[in-house]
Amino acid sequence: MGKITEALKKAAQERLAHIEKKTAGIERDFVVKRMGDSKIDPHIVTFFDTRSPISEQYRILKTNILSLKTNNRSKVFVISSSIHSEGKTVTALNLAITLARDLDNKKVLLVDADMRKGKVAKYLNIQPESGLSDLLTNDIAFESSVFNFGVSNLDVIAAGKIPHNPAELLASNKMKNLIAAFRTKYDYILFDAPPVIPLTDPQVLGAQSDGVFLVVQAGRTQRGALAHAQSLLLQAEAKILGFILTGIRYHIPEYIYRYL
Repeated sequence: MGKITEALKKAAQERLAHIEKKTAGIERDFVVKRMGDSKIDPHIVTFFDTRSPISEQYRILKTNILSLKTNNRSKVFVISSSIHSEGKTVTALNLAITLARDLDNKKVLLVDADMRKGKVAKYLNIQPESGLSDLLTNDIAFESSVFNFGVSNLDVIAAGKIPHNPAELLASNKMKNLIAAFRTKYDYILFDAPPVIPLTDPQVLGAQSDGVFLVVQAGRTQRGALAHAQSLLLQAEAKILGFILTGIRYHIPEYIYRYL
């Protein structure tokens, strides 16, 4: 079996070398570079290039979400992960843009619910004056913290100033009322939440949502960590709707280049 494996590996390497030689000079970067004067992070591919392979993957994700067997009122979703740095914020931003652009006359809201280390504003390169934490600690209307960065039908609320009690704020009646208010104005609400294992925030928020999607990074997320995160969410009575795999790397065959 060892010799057969080596022979197959060698053949695959030769085919890949042949493809790379024939497609030399063709742009193959998955992460689209910044366009014009935009300061938005280039990882937010769906903002820059709706025809890229990555944008198409987010369309597939959107279709899968819309086909879930949930009730008609299911529109508040939490995006989280087992541990940090698995790509949940990039996923949440790209998915929100895809939903807003592809669904006719559907309003989408993305909320940065990571009030400790929120990165939505950083990826968009904006500095909003207020955010979710300010809405939960002050008596102000949520519209005062909503902003748009150029995508029709998509509003965003940043994390806001770092509070001393994020989990308590998420569990408050004010948060419940805020989610109820979101439901009346938006068709889909996405919460970018902190990772599950180190914090209770996503469990608290997940229990108030219609479901949770866990981002899993290929080659990094361990099965034990993922199982533990699932257990914590289920204990909090949060519904796990599915998993989103990030960090996949593979070459695109030549015939797909020609098609694109």
